[in-house]
Amino acid sequence: MCGIAGYVTRVVGLDLGGTLRAMAAAIAHRGPDDEGFFESGSSDGQYRLGLAHRRLSIIDLSTGHQPMGNEDGSIQLVFNGEIYNFQGLREELLALGHVFATSSDTETIVHAYEQWGPACVERFNGMFAFAIWDAPRQRLFLARDRFGKKPLYFRQTADTLLFASEIKSLLCYPGVVARVDRAALWDYFAYRYVLAPATLFEGIRKLMPGSWALWEAGRWIEQAYYRPPDGAVRESLAVSADPVGEFLESLDRAVEMRMISDVPFGAVLSGGIDSSAVVGLMSRHSSLPVKTFSVGFAETAYSELAYAKEITEQLRTDHHELTVSDTHMMQHLPDLIRSRDAPVAEPSDIPIFLLAREAARTVKMVLTGEGRMSCWVDIQSTCMSVTWGITSGCRAS
Repeated sequence: MCGIAGYVTRVVGLDLGGTLRAMAAAIAHRGPDDEGFFESGSSDGQYRLGLAHRRLSIIDLSTGHQPMGNEDGSIQLVFNGEIYNFQGLREELLALGHVFATSSDTETIVHAYEQWGPACVERFNGMFAFAIWDAPRQRLFLARDRFGKKPLYFRQTADTLLFASEIKSLLCYPGVVARVDRAALWDYFAYRYVLAPATLFEGIRKLMPGSWALWEAGRWIEQAYYRPPDGAVRESLAVSADPVGEFLESLDRAVEMRMISDVPFGAVLSGGIDSSAVVGLMSRHSSLPVKTFSVGFAETAYSELAYAKEITEQLRTDHHELTVSDTHMMQHLPDLIRSRDAPVAEPSDIPIFLLAREAARTVKMVLTGEGRMSCWVDIQSTCMSVTWGITSGCRAS
């Protein structure tokens, strides 16, 4: 998990270099390993552009600095996430004549965009939110993964477009005032979360999952490139002779892909079917005991630690447990609220917040039954997405 932020504006008289660094500093917890900036202007001199990146290093630790460009620097990218099929895409792009300077998945996005334009997102298997400044075409391209595992917020006015991984970064820009969107507030009371693309902040929206957006000379276009197939009628779909075997094979491939890492990793284990299956499959692909992390409650009637322990004994994992009391829940609630950009009324948030902080002592990212989480040592924040990235407090990954 990393953090991205940036702007395109034609407003003059602002110290935008300082503003860009303030936007990055607001999300420093997402990327404690490195930071980078890119500033430029449109060819007609009407607009100024800034890109900022905070890095959590998972793959290609030495050469994965961002913003990352192509050979002549005319394409610049800031990226949060991971592209699981980047190695196959890299081979395809090399065969097409592209030249790579690093071994990172980040550079694969740069060359894929050069080759296929906005349609590149349809080729990515991963979790991502990214922004690309395309100098030859004088346009900014934003994209988000199919299921919205990585967050991307934006604010658009007649003169300025802002984007960031977290709302608090947008609030660093001069003139942006935090005002409650009353319609979104009613949604929160009704559903316990805010319906996308709205947020609780007036004028700040989410880029929808499975969508990309294009800014060009002040014009803004949003387009969906993916819709979940769940509602589609598939009467002609052949019934598999071995659906269980095919499912396990697919799950095994998904777990193995997410274990590609140059840093220590582990797994969050509840003892339920989903997380237990993930840990079991991880054990197949690891030469060392998998590091597992479980959280339970002081009130044993509500605690699932015993179930997790059964799994750890069967799989012989390197196990770590954390017990949370009602005192912990109230003590850490303000920290959790401070970390949230988009409130979700889930009681499990605080235990996950504390477990992430504990996991960050020994690993940098973890897998879980809900997907992958990237974890680091900062104890103020956690990624929570459907296929995750963690640190240690709850926020959208």
